Amino acid sequence: MKILFIIPEIKSMFGTEKGVPIHPHVGIAYLVSTLKKNNYQFQIIDCGVETNWPKQLKKTIDDFSPDIIGITGFSYAYNYLYQTIKKVKSITSIPIILGGPHVSANKENILKETKVNFAMYGESEISLINFLEVFASKHPDFTKVPNLIWKNKTKTIINPPSKLIYHLDDIPFPDYESFKLSQYPCFDQKIIPIITSRGCPYGCNYCSVRLSMGQSFRPRSPQNVLKEIKYWHKKGFTNFDINDDCFTLDINRAEIICDLIIKSKLKIKFQLYNGIRVNNITLKLLKKLKKAGCFFIAYGCESGSQKTLDRIKKNITLDQVRQAVKYTNQANIRHAVNFIIGHQQETYSDALETLSFAKSLECDYVNFYNLVPYPGTEVYDWAIKHAHFLIPKDQYLKHISYRDINPIFETKEFTKEQRIKVMKQGFNLYERKLFQFRFGKILGTLFYLITRSPLIAHLSRKLVFDNKIFNKIFYFLISSSKN
Repeated sequence: MKILFIIPEIKSMFGTEKGVPIHPHVGIAYLVSTLKKNNYQFQIIDCGVETNWPKQLKKTIDDFSPDIIGITGFSYAYNYLYQTIKKVKSITSIPIILGGPHVSANKENILKETKVNFAMYGESEISLINFLEVFASKHPDFTKVPNLIWKNKTKTIINPPSKLIYHLDDIPFPDYESFKLSQYPCFDQKIIPIITSRGCPYGCNYCSVRLSMGQSFRPRSPQNVLKEIKYWHKKGFTNFDINDDCFTLDINRAEIICDLIIKSKLKIKFQLYNGIRVNNITLKLLKKLKKAGCFFIAYGCESGSQKTLDRIKKNITLDQVRQAVKYTNQANIRHAVNFIIGHQQETYSDALETLSFAKSLECDYVNFYNLVPYPGTEVYDWAIKHAHFLIPKDQYLKHISYRDINPIFETKEFTKEQRIKVMKQGFNLYERKLFQFRFGKILGTLFYLITRSPLIAHLSRKLVFDNKIFNKIFYFLISSSKN
């Protein structure tokens, strides 16, 4: 049985521009390691790093002759996903199975929208093996495959989900070496992503993570985490992006991971860019994180209005945010705090509170994001009922990103003009502090002033993300700033 995995191009954080994948796709890396363990043959095409992916796609299909093609996709870049599916269908009639977060959020409509043969939602390491076994049989019975979405004649069937994988230590490490690793920026920077747990027990109404990974916190053992770090360290990788949703949910476990790294005397660095919760942090843990090699943390705050925080079910207080920032400064770890504008029932006054609170924090910089109501989330259902969409509901994910200054919808309490005004102030605050953080106060301020021109900012981003030489220079400067 041969499987060809295709990873579509991605959208940059700035909207319609194409982005550059920093590292191999973590989800596909986990799937191929499981397939390798079960003696399946596979090939991978990452359209984001291939210079001419349509040509490479046709050549691979002709040479490899896969039995089935697997394609993954995110909702925020689903236009690239659908374009990829269309291209594949123009080349071959080989069956397609679709996976990724976009499937988990759009179960009912995914086969209708894409016209693929199958789709699989949720956690798929075990379910995919089950599917391939059934698919290869003489008389396949797809009713037996958990997480599968398929058609029985004209009727779409959504099979029940599989049990979540609680013993994550049993899953092989993600197989990044089956990708063309040297083509990714992470290779030159010697950075590898690592996920030490899955699932988030919290109920933030804007978040789509639980649609894919569930709400049960499922940690890997500290010993297993260290084993993966050591594996990549031996191959020359000294920098790790820990991309958990809840790395510090179990503070004792997080401390043990730090203790093991310290005891191993590995000279590594790691960062928690994905964000950790301010209510799951202590000064003791922060000091251990620093000693183990952590040099950057992002905190998820999302609003400077306590009323809004309660409404979106964030389950934190503003005092906890202030305390986390204070402790992180005491531990001497660089850090940022994340905010979102456009929450459910948020008013202009609430958003101004967020701006004021963000300015008051003694952190290295603040991130401001435009709320994107992802299908399947509570805020999406609310927006459909109560908001006025400024972009057609079936179009906004193609054109808008969380870094776009234009709102997707408006309400009577918070109009388009008000949202744009707040976002401009938030983005200006973010960009000024970020440039200073990355390049120093003087050079950073100069870059900030230069990029106030939208044209220069657009051209700069295209140079960085579309030109390999400028891309390497950019990441070299970032790496230097980290050091």
